[in-house]
Amino acid sequence: MQDRAQGWTIGGVRILVGLMWLANLHWKVPTDFGEANGGGLYKYVAAGAENAPLAPFRWLLRDVILPNFQAFGWFTLISETVVAALLLIGYRARWTALVGAALAVPIGLSVLYYPNADEWSWSYLMMVGLHLLLWAVPSGEHLGVDGVLAGPPERSRRALRVSGIVTAVVGTLGLFVARSLDFSGKAVALLGSDAGFTNADGGVTRRWELKLLFFNPMWAVLTVVCGVLLIVGSRRLVLAYAAAGGLALMTLVVFIQLTFEYVRDDGAVQKISTGSNVAVWGGLALSSALLARRASASVQSTE
Repeated sequence: MQDRAQGWTIGGVRILVGLMWLANLHWKVPTDFGEANGGGLYKYVAAGAENAPLAPFRWLLRDVILPNFQAFGWFTLISETVVAALLLIGYRARWTALVGAALAVPIGLSVLYYPNADEWSWSYLMMVGLHLLLWAVPSGEHLGVDGVLAGPPERSRRALRVSGIVTAVVGTLGLFVARSLDFSGKAVALLGSDAGFTNADGGVTRRWELKLLFFNPMWAVLTVVCGVLLIVGSRRLVLAYAAAGGLALMTLVVFIQLTFEYVRDDGAVQKISTGSNVAVWGGLALSSALLARRASASVQSTE
């Protein structure tokens, strides 16, 4: 019981860290990443070029990153999307945690001293430390694909079933939050939280942002379908491969789409990145394919 509790804790922390990366993808908006209006990712890089605590780092931001800012924006979005996806599914988790630690260092240096900063410096030191802990332990072997692939092939069928249940539940929740939107329109609803409070000037300060996934009814239904295919595919592997292909296709489509029109609860519309959905659907596509291939090994060994 103690070993199981420790395993669930380690795997749960890894998933929590993956959700942290996931919740911060929506505001890295291609293709200019805020350069046109001075907001978004550009705001932090430009402020870091003036105010970062280390002179060599200020030079790097000012003379290398800013002149090539769009390339840097794409690198940031893609690398953080990959880190989020791999931590969530627990695949190559130790190496992914090292990459996450490396990414956390320049993030901390960039945002600590931007104008009117309210960032807590220790949060970034703890962010680095947390990733190093996930590197130090085999976090992917707990609630992750790494553990399933290292075990007997029979475990992969149960993992496919669990993945399918999670996928179907997420899709069902997405259908609920997006129930009032056009079935296949550009507008999407948030599966997560976007709480805040109203300032004296009428503006809203966001204090609880868990922007995890975005759905219109079509994307939600397709997610549910892929989840059902994974559940049934735990017995008929061809359907698991079909689910992996469907999730991969969804990932490709929203990656090409680049942005969603997020409809807030107050009716305002915000242009956001599709990175969160790319990370989740892409991670599920990868894990489904890996688990189905592992399950196929058990079939071949009995023949």
